[in-house]
Amino acid sequence: MRNLFLFGILCLFSGLSLSVRAQQAVLIGQVFDAETYTPLPGAHVLVDSMAYGTTTDAAGLFTLHLAGGRYTVSVRFVGYETARRSVDLAADDTVFVPILLQPVSFELEGIQVTALRPDLSPTAQLQEAAVREANPRDAGELLRVLPGLAAVRRGPLGLDPVIRGLRETEVGVYLDGSRLFPAGPARMDSPMSHFDPTLIQSMEVVKGPYALTWGAGNLSAIRVETRGLRTLASGRLQGRLHVGYDTNLQAFENGLQLGYRQGAWGLLTQMAWRRGGDYRAGNGSRIPADFRSQEVRLKLGYLPAPDIRLVVAAGYQAQRDLDYPGLILNADFFDAYALSVSLQRTFPNGLLRALDVQAYYNAVDHGMDNDGKPTAKPDPDRMPPFALDVQIDSGIDVVGGRLALTLTPGFADELEIGIDMYHTYRNATRWIRRRDTGQLLFEDLVWPQARITDLGFFARMTHSPASRWQVSATTRLDLVNARADTASAFFRDHVATNLTARELNLSGALTVSWLPHPRWSAALGIGSAVRTADATERYADRLPASKAQMSAEFVGNPDLRPERSTQADFWLETTQPGWSLSLNLFARRLDNYITMEATDLPRRLPLSPPTVFRYVNGTATFYGGEAMLAVRLPYALTLTTAGSYLWGRDETRNEPAFGIAPPRLDLGLRYEPSTRFFAEVIFHQVTRQERVAISRGETPTDGYTTVDLKTGVRLHRQWRLQCGIQNLTDTAYADHLNARNPFTGRRILEPGRVFFFDLTLAF
Repeated sequence: MRNLFLFGILCLFSGLSLSVRAQQAVLIGQVFDAETYTPLPGAHVLVDSMAYGTTTDAAGLFTLHLAGGRYTVSVRFVGYETARRSVDLAADDTVFVPILLQPVSFELEGIQVTALRPDLSPTAQLQEAAVREANPRDAGELLRVLPGLAAVRRGPLGLDPVIRGLRETEVGVYLDGSRLFPAGPARMDSPMSHFDPTLIQSMEVVKGPYALTWGAGNLSAIRVETRGLRTLASGRLQGRLHVGYDTNLQAFENGLQLGYRQGAWGLLTQMAWRRGGDYRAGNGSRIPADFRSQEVRLKLGYLPAPDIRLVVAAGYQAQRDLDYPGLILNADFFDAYALSVSLQRTFPNGLLRALDVQAYYNAVDHGMDNDGKPTAKPDPDRMPPFALDVQIDSGIDVVGGRLALTLTPGFADELEIGIDMYHTYRNATRWIRRRDTGQLLFEDLVWPQARITDLGFFARMTHSPASRWQVSATTRLDLVNARADTASAFFRDHVATNLTARELNLSGALTVSWLPHPRWSAALGIGSAVRTADATERYADRLPASKAQMSAEFVGNPDLRPERSTQADFWLETTQPGWSLSLNLFARRLDNYITMEATDLPRRLPLSPPTVFRYVNGTATFYGGEAMLAVRLPYALTLTTAGSYLWGRDETRNEPAFGIAPPRLDLGLRYEPSTRFFAEVIFHQVTRQERVAISRGETPTDGYTTVDLKTGVRLHRQWRLQCGIQNLTDTAYADHLNARNPFTGRRILEPGRVFFFDLTLAF
């Protein structure tokens, strides 16, 4: 079935590639930095008169197949001023247009968050910039601004991304090209937690199995880019200072970026400091939320010519004393390390247009304890009645790399071929002692020196076989090797003796984009991607599962087959004078879905529920969609509304799938008389969720309505002030995906009313 699926993709693509291009014009453009003449990959290119967009490739090139006529092309890229170019095209003409973007000195704009279509192109929008002002204390909070995206809260930091019901390792997370994984078995440290949100330049989200060239196992994917070296002016020091404070949360957020470039060399230093305290929910209850975080990142670049860029990047983050009310333990510390080397080379002519090489290493050391938890105090009504001292030390080391070539063969507009790999090593040990005597009660393995290696080969062709049509086909082959160097005697006697698995996984995707009318665009995508089981699912030795809302123990299953997500998407967009609309519908089937079943195995700890569960394969189905409408009103007003709906079912458990976000509707009114000032009010309406996975301890949640106010003003050219109120009505509510307190059984409430301000200075 898998081979037939991919064979069908290739056959369809080949057929479309041979179609006759009649009465069409070809617009080829290349986007450069206006000062350094460096090509800019990933720039967003939009045709103003139609809902049609694309992005530049690694050489800064883009190709549009259009009917004859006059067009205005807009090009935007974070850190640069938007450029517009008018072009007259005649039928059967081929026109080349160079476009120069002027850099903005450490821009004052916010973070660019973009949901990509199945063909990985940006969505057309009513507003020129896809920049959303945000007040994030955690990068995961940024995902809550787009329909179809959500995040799990277990504590003040580390909000774990959820994309259309997919979570944890089903969602690939990349930072400046490096693949990130959590170090803790309870996912206290979501990959989104190991970089400060003030350092983010842009974030791209793919809501399905289409990001196959980014890396392995991407049933959905998030790609984050930190601020880079492109906008550094030669011969002078540049910088950006950010200061913020949130009442209620007692949260300070500070960031400093300094950059200098001299000749071919450039250096960028990024630093951030954050801290926060307990917050008050809308009902007056206190939620533990202490944390401290410090971070520093360096980028050293060598740019001897506009078409060559070599960058060495390093980072270190230290987080201390984090409260996690949604888990049985708190975090004592996180120490995260990162190092990467990347080389990009573009070629103006010939078959080879770009070369992209990267190697990276990242690691996280993580300590957990039960300080401040009920188990740290004696309780005569509990077994055991004495106070416990629980400690877990865990860590992960990740080594990876990527090599990609961008070609312009005659049979396709663009062909990208490459190879990538990652290797993860995880190890964790748990100790449980009596607090009064220090007596060691248990010492056991959490992760038994688990290793997973993935070597992948990929190819992606993009082609426009006819006017207003674009086709993209991607295929990927992954060789996976997983093993654990050791395991407990219990695991070998009762779970599995074979701790090694090898897989050969084939993935593929096909997308077709069509412009039925100059102001309308449609995209259809179908993809099938494979995710190998992670270390917890394979080798957990009676530990609570972060994919469930109960404290029962789970055991791993080394024989798990890899999950396969097969998804179809339909995307319809229009950009009309004064309004725009985007509609996205999808259906997904998960084969070998990793779910759970009860066992008769004995529990490890006396405080755990009596039933121990095992990870097993099954089947699940999902469908849903998102819609966004923006209308420009008189008096510089813009009305926006966005809604999302998701339905999921675990066919194996014969119940709703776990962690399905309820329907949501957002309504916003924005006043923006100029680029220097804006004011906005946003209403969030979330319905009650009654479709829950009872076997995993999930319970219904009530709906809620919240209101946010925010305003921003640019003072002169270098200052920006933003302030606002989150949860204006001081509503007491819990997001349905939030974790539950394991001791009280109640979901973690979101903060009540919060006043915030952010001040940014660029120089």
